[in-house]
Amino acid sequence: MTQGRRGRTARTFAAAAIFAALLAGCAETRSEIATSFRDGRIAQQSYDAGKAKYRARDYAAAVPLFQRTLSIDPQHDDAEIHLGWSYFHLGQYSDAAYHFRQVTVRQPRWEEAWNGLGWSQYRAGQYERALASFQEAVALDPVYRDAAVGLAYSLFELRRYRDALPHLHRLTREGAYVYFPDPNSDVEEVRARYAWCLYYTGAYQAAREEFLKGIKAYPKRHGLHNGLGWTYLRMGDRARARESFQRALRLDPEYADARAGLAEASR
Repeated sequence: MTQGRRGRTARTFAAAAIFAALLAGCAETRSEIATSFRDGRIAQQSYDAGKAKYRARDYAAAVPLFQRTLSIDPQHDDAEIHLGWSYFHLGQYSDAAYHFRQVTVRQPRWEEAWNGLGWSQYRAGQYERALASFQEAVALDPVYRDAAVGLAYSLFELRRYRDALPHLHRLTREGAYVYFPDPNSDVEEVRARYAWCLYYTGAYQAAREEFLKGIKAYPKRHGLHNGLGWTYLRMGDRARARESFQRALRLDPEYADARAGLAEASR
């Protein structure tokens, strides 16, 4: 899951108002302005400190800093979206979804907020809601790869394999998005689901080719060997199916699906 490409802190015309108030010379107003400046400085310092912790992947330390910013400036969208991502990386998906949702209310055209909401819902197993959120993100930015991946994965989890196929095909063929720390990992994760969609829709030859490509890139991923085994089994090649299941079990001896496949291939 990636964080978006641009921040959007709400901007006001406060400077003009402050200047006018200073000209008026009201002592009470000047005191309020001084307090506002101080609070704004504290909020920004807290936000900057939170971003430093976030960049260092110290998400637990980042949370209270972003919370402090929001306690001073509840409309600080950058702080709220970073708070959402911090909770997401801590595995607190309900809290993450709450803060992403808050941003979508204030900034309904900010695709990153919809993407973050989608991934939080996806990780919580709320696939229908996740799908709707990813669709919002992709509608706003059709080339937003992270949201497109989430959309395809949600369709996969909903067993809408035929609907997922064109999305996964495109994502597999495209180069990995620049924000992924390991581009090859992203492509191969997508390829694995693409291969399974081909399998579930009966395109066994094409599924075999995709599983083999995945194994070439990541030979120690037991799930790919398992998928290849099931594909060979459906193609009637029990000998190769057994070999694939056995490879999967050498990598993960407790892999129940591979055990079941090996038992079926050995009958």
